[in-house]
Parts: sequence; structure tokens; C-alpha cells
Amino acid sequence: MIFLTGVPGFLGTRLLRSLADQHPDASFGLLVQPKFEADAQQVVDELGLPDRATLYPGDITEPDLGLGDQYDDVAEAVTIACHLAAVYDLSIPRDIGWSVNVEGTRHVLDLLEQSPNLERFGYVSTAYVSGERTGTIYENELVHNAGFKNFYEETKYHAEVLVQDRMDIIPTMIFRPGIVVGDSQTGETDKFDGPYFVLRALQRLPKYTLMTHIGSGTEPVNLVPVDFVIDAMTHLLAHDDHAGTVFHLTDSRPLTAQAMLDLFADLLNKKVAHVSVPSGMARALMGTGLGRYLGIDPELVDYFDHPSRYDNSHTQGALDGTGITCPALPDYAPKMVEYMRRHAGVRSEAMY
Repeated sequence: MIFLTGVPGFLGTRLLRSLADQHPDASFGLLVQPKFEADAQQVVDELGLPDRATLYPGDITEPDLGLGDQYDDVAEAVTIACHLAAVYDLSIPRDIGWSVNVEGTRHVLDLLEQSPNLERFGYVSTAYVSGERTGTIYENELVHNAGFKNFYEETKYHAEVLVQDRMDIIPTMIFRPGIVVGDSQTGETDKFDGPYFVLRALQRLPKYTLMTHIGSGTEPVNLVPVDFVIDAMTHLLAHDDHAGTVFHLTDSRPLTAQAMLDLFADLLNKKVAHVSVPSGMARALMGTGLGRYLGIDPELVDYFDHPSRYDNSHTQGALDGTGITCPALPDYAPKMVEYMRRHAGVRSEAMY
């Protein structure tokens, strides 16, 4: 059985679809919060998996994952597992982030440590476990004391520490995506956050307008389309020899913050004159009525002026010859903008 957390979330749903295609004879066990059970069942039905997927109502914050007397049977049945469930919110309070992201991960690891038939485990971390580190960040690096921009980064960092501590017991590969955006071919997404806040802010402004760029504008912003992330994870999860490896699922050629803003402005047919504002001042402005009008979260500002670059040599080596590569943002940004124009309006409820 392939065991997944994170369905019916943004990444979890797409990974389920991809793994179902790659493993046509496999069964699936989906740990789902009870309040999302109906949504998860709809996903299962739409993917044509009602005979292959079993929903397990539960909660990763509980020591037994809420499985009760099904716990031992699930542990026995798992052959492949992937843990995606987390609170993906830059403004989460620390206690909630710790309960879900850290303790939730601990409880999943406890289950897998008792799974005698487990072949491999994929853990979805984030490139931003690097926190306030600067310079080039390598895939084989984790532990640091540089601090964090927010509690999301901090709790995902401590969760990955737990995962790495058990890599000698659990055959694990760790995936660290950059900032995940919509599908590069269709623009499809159900998470209009992150850079979409910037797109929607530009949408609200007059055609000829002033807009702040944050800090120098010369630092990279690492966006990755969801189809690249899912294709890479699906391929890597199929190979036992990747156990014990960390993969940066990042763009090797990210645009700078200024180049990204210019690209978005052009696609929205805006003529923008930029005013340089230090990050601290920009963050403060986004906490005022102006920020609320533009719809930009103050926490997002930190990601537009931070001098870090993510080396992805392990990932490139493992994907060499597969045709799976991260496309350049200018090639798929038109799809992002087109999809946002047609579908943005209602933000989905946060889930894990």
C-alpha cells in the first residue's frame, strides 16, 4: 500500500494522481482530516480510484495519527509512504506550526518505523529550511543557527531535523521545493498565494503607476511550477537507490525580484515606475491599509530581498536523461497570469 498524507491538498492531490498512473496495480491509504473527508472522497472518485484508495480519517497531531485500532494494520501494509501534510502558511503561530509540522511529522515517522514492509519514504520539506542563511545553500546542508524569517520556516526546519535523525532506520528521500506555483502547461492552481499576491496587486493598480520594489531588486526569487515538482518526486520515489538523499526541487536560473516584477507587469500590460524601499519599510507598509488593499502579506516581503541561492546538483544528476527539468519562469508565466485572471477570487481553506 502507498500511504499518503496531504490529500486533498494542492500537492497531495497531484501526487496521488501521478503515483496512481505510475503504479497501476497499487492500492493507496490516505490519511485525511475528518473535515476534509468529503473533499478527499471527491478527489478519489474523480481520479477513478474508488476501488484502489482507502480513506483513513485521522489527524497527524495525534500520537496514533487518529487511526485507533487500525494503526497496526496500516503499519503492516505500507510499502511506500509520502508525507506532505503540513501548515503551509507564512504567518502561522508557532504553537500551531509546531503541533502540525513538527509533532505531526514525528508521529508519521513513528508509524513508519514500525512498518516492516516499507521500501521507501518521501518527505516534503521546503528549500526555506535554510532560514536566514545567505549565499549558496547545498542539498547536503541542514543544521544552522542563522535564525528564521517566520515560524513556518522554523517548524519545517525542526521537522526535517527529525526526519534526518531517522534516515538510518527509515529509507528516506527528502524533497525541498522552492515557492510552488501553478502548472507550467495550464497555469492550474488552487493556491493563489505567494507571487500571486504580487500579480493581484499589480492587477488592482492603474495601467500607469508607481510601485515599490523591495530592497535592491537584485536577489533571486525561486519559483517552481507544480508539475515539475510532482514529476520529479514521482520519478525519484520510484528508485530505491535515492534513499538517504536530499533534493532541492528549485529553479537553477531564478529571476531576480525586479526581473520577476517587470515580467508580471508586462504580462498585465502595466507601465510601472519602481521606487526602491528597504525590506523593513516595505514589510511595515504591507501591514497597513495599503498592504490590505493590495493583498500582499507582510511575510512575503522577506522572500523578495534575501541573498540565498539553492544548489540542486543532486537533483540534476538524478533527473539527468529523464526530460524532467524546471522550466524558466518567462516560459510559463503567461499561463500563470491567464489562469489567475480566469479563476482567482476565492482562496481555499488552509488544510494539512
